Amino acid sequence: MRAPAPNNDGMGCLLTSQGCRFRVWAPNAQRVQLVFDNINNAPACDLASEPGTGNWSADQVEAPAGTKYQYIITNKGGPNNDNSQPWFRADARSLQVESSAATSMSYVVDRGLFTNARQPFTTPAFENFVIYQLHVGSYAGHNDGISVTGNIATFVDIIDKLDYIRGLGFNAIEPLPITDFRCDVGGAGEGYGPSDLYASEDAYATSPDNGVAELIQLIDAAHSRGLAVILDKVYNHAAIIDNRYWQYDGNTAGDNGTNGGIYFVHGHPTPWGAGYGLWQKEVKDFLLDNARMYLRDYRVDGIRFDAVQAIQPDAVEYIVQTLRREFPDKYLTAEYNPYDANTSVSAPEDPYGTLGFCATWDMSSPWDTFDLLNGANVVSLLLKRICNFSDPNPWHLVNYLTGSHDQIYGGQGDGGVYITQRFGGRGNGCARAKARLAWALNATLAGTPMLFMGTEGHLDSFWDPEVGTNYDHRPDWGQIGDNLGAPMQQMVRDINQLRWKHPGLRSPAGFVVHTDKQNQVVGFKRYDLAGDVLLVVVNAGDGQWDGNQYAMSMAGDGGVWREVFNSQAPLYGGIGTVGNFDMDLQAVDGQLWINLPSWGVLVFCQQPASAG
Repeated sequence: MRAPAPNNDGMGCLLTSQGCRFRVWAPNAQRVQLVFDNINNAPACDLASEPGTGNWSADQVEAPAGTKYQYIITNKGGPNNDNSQPWFRADARSLQVESSAATSMSYVVDRGLFTNARQPFTTPAFENFVIYQLHVGSYAGHNDGISVTGNIATFVDIIDKLDYIRGLGFNAIEPLPITDFRCDVGGAGEGYGPSDLYASEDAYATSPDNGVAELIQLIDAAHSRGLAVILDKVYNHAAIIDNRYWQYDGNTAGDNGTNGGIYFVHGHPTPWGAGYGLWQKEVKDFLLDNARMYLRDYRVDGIRFDAVQAIQPDAVEYIVQTLRREFPDKYLTAEYNPYDANTSVSAPEDPYGTLGFCATWDMSSPWDTFDLLNGANVVSLLLKRICNFSDPNPWHLVNYLTGSHDQIYGGQGDGGVYITQRFGGRGNGCARAKARLAWALNATLAGTPMLFMGTEGHLDSFWDPEVGTNYDHRPDWGQIGDNLGAPMQQMVRDINQLRWKHPGLRSPAGFVVHTDKQNQVVGFKRYDLAGDVLLVVVNAGDGQWDGNQYAMSMAGDGGVWREVFNSQAPLYGGIGTVGNFDMDLQAVDGQLWINLPSWGVLVFCQQPASAG
């Protein structure tokens, strides 16, 4: 047996110039051995116990990069311990694994991949995020000329799409979870059942041993194009099937049938799988170190924490507040629904103060939008969406009025279709107008806008990463760029660019100037202290006015106003609509008389006084 590694230099496998250091947490083991698959049938290497820690380690082990390895854990026996057989385990902190299967081995990774020839990138200021949400495995390969294996796209395949995303005016991508799950055996699923938290999904690499290098390649390629990268991480539960951490060292302790051992004992149960036993510092640090790894080593620009209400708040506070101190420029967001009785572990906490997040997902934003576009409580819901000007930190809310993966996946019931499908499908002109309205409004609100892949092409039906016989609901690039999809793309591009051009749209400042319940019209101002002032008019009704017959209340503002955006312009697919193109309109007696199309968003910019 080797002596334990002398340095407290972290967990997992660390390749150095002196060899490889291995360290694993296995507090119920009486013996831990290290075995290799591809270095001349080397005999098992015994790790040494580190007193008082539950860790087993050894260093200066000869194992070059690319070596496959596995632990053999012999349990000590006794209550809640199973020593009936040795337990073959992948490293709990593997950076690369062969697959999600229980027999999977880990790979020794060259840490130089994290530092070699990588260009610097500055994470955007929080108020400057415009996010494009995508799913790696299904984003490429459907009618786009990109050949993918098994209908599953890889990190490298996505690189070919980055210029397109940047060209739409987004400056951040947010992939759905990319950590290893059952994609390799069950199709390109959503990724919310992680088998490994530290390893990338092996099916997203051209081969499993390239998982680290190719994820870094994608991140660096995004950065080179001015795209930040936000990763979606699942810390509230682990996979139900192929759970890497279940009874990891042979211990079976647990509650109410959740006998998962060291990583899950006394953890909060969730509807999606066993919650982690986060009352233990070792498990808190397991998740903290995981987030640190992505922010520090992979150099991502933010992390989205899934279903935070299902994680004990003291653990969330410990993890997130530590990350905020260590990475103050990184955008840490939460899906946080503390009022969900089926998943919440505690009463609501302040997500920004106590828990420490930079932002939360505004989970009501798509549902409110769908309701108001269906004619329910239109003005009230518009005001709910618009009137968020009291918070001096507008980045606190991530708004996704057209829907995220949760609203677009699967085609089932009230959830599970693209926004255009909800109102009649892409062949319906009114449905397309409503989809345009939703994103145009989203891009003019305070807060961080986020769009789900394919929405910019008026995709109808729904999204599903699984492909079967006569069943393919990956984003269809033949539709996204066709004569119906291309105008929506152009609108998304133009309203996003308007947000970049006008800092008033990224400021916290604004107020409602006009409310017309009868006609379902609302107007509001956005501005900054440097004098960039815009008027946004939302008509969520069938009424249409030409001949400058609609009077907008201006809250006392005069001056000259010029239309700089119209979601119903013919360029974007508007049919038989009106607008104020190439007009300078003078506000008179506190009113601005405009042409107003149905189901549209207009944006006017106040002109300098000399223009009058």
